[in-house]
Amino acid sequence: MPETFSDREATLLAPYVTNLDRGVFCLKGLPEEVVAVLFAYYSRSPDSLRRNLARLVGQGDLEVGATGAVSPVDEADLAHARERAREFHEKWVVGYGHASVAEHAVAHVAVEDLSILASKALEDLRLASYTEKSTRYVVFARDRWHRPAELRGTPEGARLERLCNGLIDTYLEAMPSARAYFEARHPHSPGRSRAAWESTIKAQACDVLRLLLPASTCTNVGVTINGRSLEAGLSKLLSHPLAEVRALAEAVRAESRHVIPTLVKYAAASPFRVETLAALDTQVPRWLDEAGGCASPAAGDEGSDAGTGNRVRLVRYDADAEDRVVEALLYEHSGRPFEAVKRAVGGMGAEEKRRVLDEALARRGRHDPLPREMEHAHYTFDILLDYGAFRDVQRHRMATQANQDLGCQHGYAMPDEMREMGLADRFRARMDEAAEVWDAVRKVAPRCGAYAVPLAYRKRVLFTFNLRSLAHFISLRSGRQGHASYRRVAQQCFREVERVHPSLARHLRVDLADHALARG
Repeated sequence: MPETFSDREATLLAPYVTNLDRGVFCLKGLPEEVVAVLFAYYSRSPDSLRRNLARLVGQGDLEVGATGAVSPVDEADLAHARERAREFHEKWVVGYGHASVAEHAVAHVAVEDLSILASKALEDLRLASYTEKSTRYVVFARDRWHRPAELRGTPEGARLERLCNGLIDTYLEAMPSARAYFEARHPHSPGRSRAAWESTIKAQACDVLRLLLPASTCTNVGVTINGRSLEAGLSKLLSHPLAEVRALAEAVRAESRHVIPTLVKYAAASPFRVETLAALDTQVPRWLDEAGGCASPAAGDEGSDAGTGNRVRLVRYDADAEDRVVEALLYEHSGRPFEAVKRAVGGMGAEEKRRVLDEALARRGRHDPLPREMEHAHYTFDILLDYGAFRDVQRHRMATQANQDLGCQHGYAMPDEMREMGLADRFRARMDEAAEVWDAVRKVAPRCGAYAVPLAYRKRVLFTFNLRSLAHFISLRSGRQGHASYRRVAQQCFREVERVHPSLARHLRVDLADHALARG
């Protein structure tokens, strides 16, 4: 039954809710921490949210003008509400550990002029939403790259300066030739918008030439994150070995205090993270040497110059993945204990299991995800891919990722188009120079060597997907519109699942065509 409010209550509530008489409504014009408090009242108060909000406003926590109308929402008007929110969070979040309250407060943070390298540390925070400056649709400018504080005033810093300026100069100087090359290959056709064609040509040129950009290149990232995740993420970033990332965390914490001050108040570096990283950096090489059988490849041993050179190896998977999925599908609809369902599946033949899978997925539409039961099967891939492709692949944060540091030891990717444009020799020279600077920098500041590494160089990452998140990755990243580099990674992941579990792979959606570059 709809609530009824007095005329005064309705006047007080109107600026802050989208309706007064329906069970579903949105909040507006309130500080994020106040929103969190109002939602938290659901677990502590028998009253509705609108009733609690009317009381909050009526008690003067939101200023009401002499006419009875609510005054415009600004910092002065909301000072009392912020204080009430602070007191509530101090009691329930800090005092009682009711941390889930903080998930209702959200910060929208714009982060500009951070390096691509630092952006990957930021975007490693799983429970957030990100939009980053695209290397496909934006031409990056000269001299917009991060100078690490660790190298300030050193000979290695001067070498990095020359390298990064040279890499970006080459990138910019090659752009007109690259656009002309793709215009010749894909001339404008009658009936197609010229603006759309030009956008596609630009994207193709950027897709190839982005491999020249160093990881120090500055980018912009928009972040939307709830208060609980932000506090945990700030602790992680404040514990990072790179000074740029720590400074970024300090800046994000300072700005977030303007919108959710209480929820980030206690964010601090974690001694556990800092000390464990230092210990493992020291101990792991010794442990592996003592164990034997783990020799490091020499630089270039894994190939350079061979197309993308990206490789995918399925290194661990659930051998009984099909049974796990069928068991989960049957369990949900059976009303029986899991052990009984498991025994029944154990007695099924391959055809019976296939029938269960087919029935569960027969009605799946184009935009329907696989059912959640698919998450009971897992696959772990050791992936070697160029850093440009990694920027996109990393976005699949539902997967569990273990990242190795970016370096030059695994060689680099050079697309065929680079040769066809006559840029191969110049490209190789830049890559060789980058490898020399990387080696020099890491000897004085190990983590800073990555700033010298162009996006063409490969890195290793270990991904563990459940089947449902893997299906999304394969479908999205193998699509025609994707970059050739990560498309091949997605295709190889599909082939590996198909090799071990063809009955499950037949329900994955994949584009196996060889679209060299996006056609727009």
